[in-house]
Amino acid sequence: MSHDLKKRSSILLSIILSTTVIICAFLLGACNVKTNQDVVYENEKYGFSLNLPGEFAKRVDIREDGNFIYFVDKEVQAKHPEQVFGVVGRIETYDKKEFSRENLKELEDMYGFRYLGESGSFHFGCAHATDVQVPMDASEKMRQNFRTLEKEFDAIVESFTIKKANDGEIAVAGGHQDINGIDEYSFMADKRAISLKSWYNEADLSAVLGKPISETNEVLGSGADTFSGSHIKTLKYEGLVVKLFSPKDNGKEFWLMSVDLTSSKLQTPRGITVGSTLTELKKAYSDIKIVPDGRADANNCAYRVSMQEKYKYITFEVEKGIVKEIKLFVELP
Repeated sequence: MSHDLKKRSSILLSIILSTTVIICAFLLGACNVKTNQDVVYENEKYGFSLNLPGEFAKRVDIREDGNFIYFVDKEVQAKHPEQVFGVVGRIETYDKKEFSRENLKELEDMYGFRYLGESGSFHFGCAHATDVQVPMDASEKMRQNFRTLEKEFDAIVESFTIKKANDGEIAVAGGHQDINGIDEYSFMADKRAISLKSWYNEADLSAVLGKPISETNEVLGSGADTFSGSHIKTLKYEGLVVKLFSPKDNGKEFWLMSVDLTSSKLQTPRGITVGSTLTELKKAYSDIKIVPDGRADANNCAYRVSMQEKYKYITFEVEKGIVKEIKLFVELP
């Protein structure tokens, strides 16, 4: 009898200990999830917000100085607390009473300023620092961590949202507020806009498009004139070919140069995809024009929309009144 009682007590104790371990593990996991939750950064002064991944939010300080909002690597900043240092990216705001959209176009060529949109009072943009933001004696790990944060900042900018005066919101992604806040010269993948001339790395694209079937890299030769030495990366997916461009003095960061769509799974911001009818195409793009390549049959030719001042184009190849291929591209001037 005594032996059975001890046995039952031992089993009961084991059950209690196992349950305790499971509960503790669950609570610990819950704490970790809470710690790594995304954070919504809201700037009430200028009326915009950004979605920050939890890990990114933990590793940066956000500092406002004049009309700039800096995102600063805490680790780098700790080495130089006397000044803003370790800037992985910044949001720039410009009062519309003093600056027009045309004024800001000069900044694009000057230091890579990227226009994000406008509210009733301000123009918005983003940029990376043009001067060195990592100490000369920094370890390789610190440099790598800083570069990672810079790339994450580029992805975070896609969540940039401007609040309207009536507290409504418009989403802005990729630099133009053309179609519901989405850059006209984009394609939609998993409800996310991937825009021409926006900076992406392979990891950014893979997160949305999956792993590419193949990848090739090319360095442009002397025949490319002023673009000689520049880098072209080609990524092939099922029903999609993406080309990325990097300046000759870079070779590490790339912006989206062209897209060739033959899959109906992807579409333009206006809802046109491979398989759309010519009637649907003309309804979506009322200003579309036939490409003057010699073909005269309206049901069997190419149609195009363009933003020539930005060298951006979308071409729709139509056969028997059906869209068979969509090409988005930037023409190198």
